Amino acid sequence: MQRYRKRTLFTFLALLSSLGSSLVANLSSRLHAAEVSDSAAISSSGEPKSDFPWRRNIVTTFFWIGQGGSSISATTNVASAWDAKWTADYGGIDDPARHVGFCPSRFAATENPFYVALPFNDVAFPELAKKYCPWYKTPNEANRYVSQCKGHWIEIRNKDGRVAYAQWQDVGPLRTDHASYVFGDDRPHDFNHAGLDVSPAIHDYLGLTGLDLTDWRFVDADAVPDGPWRTYGEQAVIYAALKQKELQIEGDWHPYKKSAPPSDQ
Repeated sequence: MQRYRKRTLFTFLALLSSLGSSLVANLSSRLHAAEVSDSAAISSSGEPKSDFPWRRNIVTTFFWIGQGGSSISATTNVASAWDAKWTADYGGIDDPARHVGFCPSRFAATENPFYVALPFNDVAFPELAKKYCPWYKTPNEANRYVSQCKGHWIEIRNKDGRVAYAQWQDVGPLRTDHASYVFGDDRPHDFNHAGLDVSPAIHDYLGLTGLDLTDWRFVDADAVPDGPWRTYGEQAVIYAALKQKELQIEGDWHPYKKSAPPSDQ
C-alpha cells in the first residue's frame, strides 16, 4: 500500500511538472467559474443572432448516453443513430446520478455533455434532407453515410427564459423522419407530442423536471456564447494528460527495478 501511495503521488507530481501548475490552476478555475457563474456569461452576451425560427412550447424529454430501454421505447442509447460507439467515444455512461456539476464524475467526457436528439435522420432520409434541411448538400459516395446534422448547435429556452446551448448528436424522440417539424412548421404528433430529447447536463442547467415545455432553434456555431457547453473540452484535456502520464509512469515503474526479483529457491 505504501508503494502504491508513493507511486500515485509521483504520478500527480509528474503531471503537474509536465503541464505546469499555473496551467492546471487556470483550467480548473475556468471550469469552476463556468459552472457557478455561467448565467453571467449568458446575460452579458445578449441574444445571439440566428436566422432560424423558434420552435415554441415543445414537450421536452430526458435521455442519456448509455441509457437502456424504457417502457416507452425499447431503443437503447449505447449507440446513436450516427455513432455505433457513442458510449465509448463519449468516455462512458452519462449516468445522471453520477454527475458533478454538469459533467460525469467518474470520467472526463470527451464529447460535449450538452447534447440533444431531434426526430430526423438525414442519413436514413436523404430526399427529405434535400427538401427541408437548409444546409444539406448532396454528399459524394465517400460521405454518403456521414450525417450533416450531427453536431449542429441549437439554443434551448425554458419557461423562465433561461437559455442553454447544445449539439445535435442523436435522433429521437420516437421518430426518425420528421423533417417537416425539425426544419418546417409542423408540430410533433406522436405519443405525448415530445419533440426534443435533452441530456442530463441540459436537464439540470435549465431546471427541467419532467415533460417540460421549452422553445428551441438552430444557431450557427460562431453565435454560441461561452458557457459550460464550451469548457468540457478543457476537463477532457486534463483527464487525458493524467491518463497518459499515468500510463507512461506505469511503463517505467517496476517493483523490482532497483533490485533483482527474489529467487524461487
